[in-house]
Amino acid sequence: MAMQTPNGSNASYISEAETSDLTMRYQSPEVRKPSGYINGIPKEYQLDRHDSYSTTVSHSSEQRVTILKETVKVTCRRFIADFDAVDERLIYDMTIEEYFEYIERQRLTYMPHRGSHWDKVLKWAEFFGLQISTFANTVEPFVVDNNARALEMTFAVFYNLGLSIAFLLRRNNLLMASEYLRSEVGHSLNDLLVLVRDVGLYYRVKLFSGAHEIAFDFNTIFGRQISSLSERKITIVNAMWEHVLGHQSTIQIHTVRNWLQPSDRTLRKLLTDHDATAGGRDEFTCEWFQSHLLAFTRSQDKILSLQGPSGCGKSVLAGWITERLQRPIGKKSFDLVSCTIDADIAEENSVVVARRLLLQLLDLNVGNKEFFQSLVEANQAAKSSNPAAAGKTIWQCVDIGLNQYQGTEYVMIIVDGLDELEDGQQQTTSVANQLAFLASKHKNVQLITCSRGTIFKSGQEKLRNFTITSDHTHEDIRLVIDNSLHGQIHFDHQNEHARERIVEQLRQAARGNFLEAILTAFLLKRESTHGGFNKTLKAASESKVDVNDLVVRVINTIDLTSAEVHGLISWMLITGRPLTLPEIKLLFQTDLAKRSFVDLNVNVISNALAVLQPLVTQRNGFVRFRHSLIRQHMLSIQKEGERLRNRRDAQADFTMRLLAYCHFNMGKPHDPTLEMMKSPEVEDLFAKFGLLEYIVTHWLRHFRSSSLQQDDGSLQLTSEFRAVFPGTTRLPLLEWSCWETTRSPSDAIHLSELALRVRQEVLTQNHRASLQGLIACGNIYRKEQKVTKAGEYFYRASKVSQHLLRKHHPLTISCSATFLTVTESLTLTSRTEIASWREQLLVFVIETYKQQFGKTHDLVIQHYKLLAQFYTDIHEEQHAERIWREVREIVVLRFGKGSQEETQISEHLTIVLKKGDKKTDVVEYERGIFDIVTELYVWDVRRIRMTLELAWSYEKRGETLMAEELFVVLWRKLTDQCHHHHDHHGVDIHIRTIDVVIEYVHFLRRCHRHEEAANVLICIWSEYEEHEFESETLFLKLKIIGQLMREINLLTVAVSVFRKCLNWFKSHSKYEHAKSCEIIISETTVEMIKSASVTTTTTTTTSTSTTTSTEVVVRELFESTLTRTTVTSETVTICKDLISYYMTLQLWSEAIEASKRSLIVIWRSIVNTGGTLALPKDFGKDAIDIAMGWAACHLRCHRFYDAEEIYVRIYHACRNSCRIDDDRLTSAYTVLAELYEEHHHWRKVIELHQGMLAEYRTHLGSKHHLTIRTIYVLGSLCSEHGHGNGYGYYQEIIDVLGHGDHDCHPDALGAMMWMCRWHYETGQWHELRNVCKVLWDTWRRQHAGYEKFTADFVEVLYLRYRYLLEHHIRVEYSVLRGLIIEYRDACVKTFGVSAAITIKATIELAHYSMQMEKHVHEAISLYEEALTCIETSSKTKTSIISTITITQVRERLTQAYVQVCSHDSVSTKTIERAIKVMLYRYESIRDSLGWAHKETLTILRELVHLHMKLKKQDSATTVQRMLLEVTLQIIMREKHSRTLHEAGRLVGQIFSRCGFVSYGHDMLHELRLQIITGNGTPNSKFGITLDTAVSRVSFVFLVTLEQVMRENLSISYAEVMADYITESVLYESYSRSLKSSPTTLLGHAARLRAFLNRHKRQTQLQRIEKQSFEIFIKKWSFQAATHIQEMLYISILEQLGDDVREIDVGDVACRSSVAKVSALLQHDQAQDAFEVAQCAFRFIKEQRSYFKSDNVHYGFKLSGLMVLLGTDKPVKASIDAKLQQNMRQLSQEIIREVLKCCKESNMEFVRLPLPDLNGLIALL
Repeated sequence: MAMQTPNGSNASYISEAETSDLTMRYQSPEVRKPSGYINGIPKEYQLDRHDSYSTTVSHSSEQRVTILKETVKVTCRRFIADFDAVDERLIYDMTIEEYFEYIERQRLTYMPHRGSHWDKVLKWAEFFGLQISTFANTVEPFVVDNNARALEMTFAVFYNLGLSIAFLLRRNNLLMASEYLRSEVGHSLNDLLVLVRDVGLYYRVKLFSGAHEIAFDFNTIFGRQISSLSERKITIVNAMWEHVLGHQSTIQIHTVRNWLQPSDRTLRKLLTDHDATAGGRDEFTCEWFQSHLLAFTRSQDKILSLQGPSGCGKSVLAGWITERLQRPIGKKSFDLVSCTIDADIAEENSVVVARRLLLQLLDLNVGNKEFFQSLVEANQAAKSSNPAAAGKTIWQCVDIGLNQYQGTEYVMIIVDGLDELEDGQQQTTSVANQLAFLASKHKNVQLITCSRGTIFKSGQEKLRNFTITSDHTHEDIRLVIDNSLHGQIHFDHQNEHARERIVEQLRQAARGNFLEAILTAFLLKRESTHGGFNKTLKAASESKVDVNDLVVRVINTIDLTSAEVHGLISWMLITGRPLTLPEIKLLFQTDLAKRSFVDLNVNVISNALAVLQPLVTQRNGFVRFRHSLIRQHMLSIQKEGERLRNRRDAQADFTMRLLAYCHFNMGKPHDPTLEMMKSPEVEDLFAKFGLLEYIVTHWLRHFRSSSLQQDDGSLQLTSEFRAVFPGTTRLPLLEWSCWETTRSPSDAIHLSELALRVRQEVLTQNHRASLQGLIACGNIYRKEQKVTKAGEYFYRASKVSQHLLRKHHPLTISCSATFLTVTESLTLTSRTEIASWREQLLVFVIETYKQQFGKTHDLVIQHYKLLAQFYTDIHEEQHAERIWREVREIVVLRFGKGSQEETQISEHLTIVLKKGDKKTDVVEYERGIFDIVTELYVWDVRRIRMTLELAWSYEKRGETLMAEELFVVLWRKLTDQCHHHHDHHGVDIHIRTIDVVIEYVHFLRRCHRHEEAANVLICIWSEYEEHEFESETLFLKLKIIGQLMREINLLTVAVSVFRKCLNWFKSHSKYEHAKSCEIIISETTVEMIKSASVTTTTTTTTSTSTTTSTEVVVRELFESTLTRTTVTSETVTICKDLISYYMTLQLWSEAIEASKRSLIVIWRSIVNTGGTLALPKDFGKDAIDIAMGWAACHLRCHRFYDAEEIYVRIYHACRNSCRIDDDRLTSAYTVLAELYEEHHHWRKVIELHQGMLAEYRTHLGSKHHLTIRTIYVLGSLCSEHGHGNGYGYYQEIIDVLGHGDHDCHPDALGAMMWMCRWHYETGQWHELRNVCKVLWDTWRRQHAGYEKFTADFVEVLYLRYRYLLEHHIRVEYSVLRGLIIEYRDACVKTFGVSAAITIKATIELAHYSMQMEKHVHEAISLYEEALTCIETSSKTKTSIISTITITQVRERLTQAYVQVCSHDSVSTKTIERAIKVMLYRYESIRDSLGWAHKETLTILRELVHLHMKLKKQDSATTVQRMLLEVTLQIIMREKHSRTLHEAGRLVGQIFSRCGFVSYGHDMLHELRLQIITGNGTPNSKFGITLDTAVSRVSFVFLVTLEQVMRENLSISYAEVMADYITESVLYESYSRSLKSSPTTLLGHAARLRAFLNRHKRQTQLQRIEKQSFEIFIKKWSFQAATHIQEMLYISILEQLGDDVREIDVGDVACRSSVAKVSALLQHDQAQDAFEVAQCAFRFIKEQRSYFKSDNVHYGFKLSGLMVLLGTDKPVKASIDAKLQQNMRQLSQEIIREVLKCCKESNMEFVRLPLPDLNGLIALL
């Protein structure tokens, strides 16, 4: 930091408006004296913490913080001692007003320019003073300090500290919310005081030392205090959130904050410095943007997009904007939310941007519970496996966070560097549009972005684009160049005019690019001579290169060979963030070569930074590239791998250096642990080891990018890596602690597993660090509830711990117990791997606890139970039985026999025995337990339960008699106890008795003894029918008894049971149970009625009995209901049930009587003949239903007139009581009309309808739908039955609803249709024309509501209308065709293109169009459209459009195309359509006549001709495919030789005509190969597979086809056929010989090979050789290389050739070996000749072939060839001496063997031929 007091003219200091705005925003209504002082001393004067802080005291009424008192006293003493002009009075009399006056005097004294350093200093001082004063006033009520006025002495360096606490003033209501908050606020004020004091005294010391210009690294000296203040601020904000949230949040505020901020604390500091640093800008720059920024903030625009090329100053301008908006602008204050995307930071993406914005909104939204809840949900979503959904959720949080900015609060979002997002333009556009959406949505939110180009979508509203050009920045560039060259001796020695000229030259050369200007200045500053300076200046001024070339030039001037420079630049290119100077130092100190941590020369880093000064910059302790463009060029150099190590190797070196640091510094051993390291311990380790945090956070990222891990995930670990890998357990423990809390679950799991893999690879699995890694992985999986994986890791940890530590080590037991806890939620049903693991560890834990606590300890019993249950779950009952027995023995030892614990265990054992289907064991075991429990009272629950279980066991065993005995005896004993009065068990014994009876009934029903079950139920009901109890449980049990009765059809008794329960529940206000009983009674009554109706079909006796009992119950309900004075819904229901019951049994008289009695109660007037008829006041609908049933019963008794009278009375009652359109009246009227219609009283029907029509006309009007419907009914009745004039009624409808001559009302459509039919049938053509015209126009206009225009009616209408126009009106062709066009268009619109009527209309129009030549093309289109619709509509195709019609359409279409395509000028499109039609015809004829038919092939020829005429790119391919298909189908389907011959001739002509002869020959070759061998050519271009059933008959087709295509007729048809048959026979023989002896195979293979060789079919030949060789070698094994064996074998085949004689393999080998070895020697392949001869000799020797005299001379020849005798010509190539020796030895071995054979065979040499003897002599 450098600060100098400047002098300047034309001063422009802070304006009055700005001062007003500043005061408006930050000053309290009343400026009071501050309650604290900010003083400071340098480090050497700094007080200890216990001197600075006092304690917090509490008072009865309020709590006050007394934390500053001592600090202020000490500070005052220091100031008075160190400042001569300062005394105690001056300090105590200082006020905030005097402080501002002092700043004003400084401004008037120096009059700094706007934007200069001094101008900024004074503004910052004024701002900080306001903040501190207001803050002190706010906390004054609870912070005691009478001497705090020294707080007003502040400096510009505290500007950002003022900003960081300004938000507290907006939440002053929360500052005193709790004791903890008050304490923290007091501490923060104390920390400010100490910091200001230290800085002030530090300046004092520097000034007294004689320094005129104070320069120091503020961050280095006071960084720890500033960090403490920042942490204090976060603590206060978190405390505010916790106070507001209370216990409402599921997670804590610090969890959310940790999730939002980077896990790397150094990266947090870097990002904070990004947002807070204001000193990286030259003075006076960027001031030109003031007016543009002001205009934007005052406008209605929402987005300001700053654009410009790389290096134009966007980032600096963004910093200036941020700084400027921290003060009010245009009387408007903004909250700032900013984000800078840095190219030096890895993983910059959309989610990262959102998190940085949210982290700032978290402070600005203190107390916004909705916002915090959205953050909690986003935090949970981030843990899911759906990144897209998580990203969407986090941006929704930003949206919610901005919702608070309503009214007068404004926020400005500033985002710089969107181009640097890792996913490129797509990610940039996505984030930009998301930000634009937020800005547009919220009224008081504006957005400023900086990017190189356009990033927003086109058409974005309220967007203001601003492109930065050299016209804007020329003055800024001039200032930058001037400041950059300051200190260059050759520049400073120039006069002012010359310096200005130099700067102007460089400004013009920079062309608006700051980076180019800075780099040029660096080049100039390096020049040590005046001439060099001028030369470089001239070159720069005249240079036309762009900034990229300049960057390359600067890079080339730097020596990268130095180890320090090379290492530093490589690290900067691969790190995930900029490194700090301490981190770089530690990296240099880690020496991989020496494998130790060494001391470092203090000048190493500074020298390296000096060399790289043009490329890198150092600010706030971070070393980073000066610009992203420089980084890009350096990455290119690294990618080339020449001047810098390639990226993967650099990553590997860096990874090893990081791990080596841990290895060298953290070697102290520690035991693994199951507990995660606490946060304070982690922070202590990070503070102690400066590089450790980066290592934990990033080492695996570097590892994965290095050469140590391959792209496929495999590890390639070097010995150097293994040597430096740390074996400490603290590193995996730190990884676990950091990754689980800061990474997403999937990332944490992936990283932990990879780290574990590396450790197990390097340190082996049985290592403490590997064990700690297993524990970490298990815990992470456990936290994510991935039980199976967590269990796997804890199991492995337990096994490693057992091996590594002692077997019963606490960690081993803990890992095992954790595994059991984790996996207990798994549902295991079979023995899987994890089930076996669980078994092992359960046994292990049991044995361990036995040794530690003894056999009867609770833990032992608990885990025994778990093991037994485990065996039960996986259905291993035999093991479960064993464990339960052991547990029972332990429980008996501890608790005694018969104890509750022992009983529970016994129950489990019983269940296991039952599951194991051990019926005998179950019974015996339960019998034993039963013998024990018989000592208990009979009413004891345990005895009852055990007795029932024993009975069930007997039942399952099949001993039902024993089971029943237990049920009956228990019931009997309980019944006896019920009859004895025992006060101590009361009603409970009755409940248990009923429970036993219920189980007994279930038992009887399972045995299909339903009658006995019914008897038992009746018995138990008789027992309790007259008893009265006050137990709800007992009556619920009785209800169950009733339900059982209902199930076995004891309905009458069940109703009695339910009624008793109902009465008790009602009397005791148990309404829920009472309601249930009422429902059950009603349902049971209905079942009784249905049962009664069913029994009428059975025997008379049964029917009478059932009917009587049911009737009695229902009748009793009916009679009791009628006695009530009021009619209720229950009354109506019971009446209707009884009537329904009688009607079901067809007891019409009883039903009539019940109906009449019911109506007397419900609707008396319907029964009495006198009086006015009206509906009853209540239950009118039910009364009508009963009356209707009454009338229906009269009809059943054939009393028509009685029924008619009732229906009429119902009708009149409804007429008198209801509106004319009431549904009840309509129903009564309809039923009466149906009665008349059923009995054919048509006149009464018509009169009834006429009466209702009159009523409808009077009350509803003539157009009401009921009126129209009645007229329709009358019209239909009159026209069908001849009573009246139906025509008049239909005409009335048309007249009433008519809308004119061109429209027909929807409701009149039926009438118009009737009129149309009537006029057509009566021949009234003029009237028919009018009706058809109206209907036609109505239908064409397609008004809504015309659903009656069905397809059938429209078709009839069209036919009638067309017939009328064509035959009676006789219109012209054009009019008729126009009608058809209208018809088709309307059909398309109404019914759709694929409807049957539309297709018929299309065909009709095409037919008429064909009558005129000019409409032929249109007809073709119409036919094609019709066919397309038919093909796509399966319903239309199969059910409506006939096949004949379709065929006719296709024939007509074909004719039309033939006619059109005959012209020379036919278009390509027409040909394509013709091909489509012709193809369909071809397929039809092919399917009907066959593939080989002459007509089929003739059409194919024409179709191929059309394709070739089309001349498209794929025409040839299509034709080839068609020809191949027809060829395949013919040879597979056709079996007649004559047909095949003719088809071959026609197909061959097609091949020749199309010019595909070569293709045809290739196809024939493939087909021949597949037909003969069954296998085609590998990777054939045809891709065909023939059916194996293709016979030799197909040769006729193939030979004919080949002959037709063959231009040279020198080979006859017979020769070709003979070749086909010969090859087929040879291959067939060869194939059969594959299963015979190798000798036989050899002959057939040789003959087939000879044939293939003559015809040059090498591929097939090689296949035969390989196949037969594999069989041959299995029979006769050679001791030689495979290729030598193949040479010998092929020579044998060649020797055999076409020979069909009996084969002696040894004889053939004698001949072939001589021929093959001789040939190899002639081709200078001496080595192969030697090996073949050696192999052949061994084989011949094994076959004893030299014992034959005919083979002896071959032995002599083979031996001679080995010494180069007997060759046809000399061997040219020189033979290696060793090989010559080997050949000579082989020759001797052969000759000895031959002579030996001759001797043993008594062979006389004189009988040998003379040449052989000569050869023998020569050899000897």
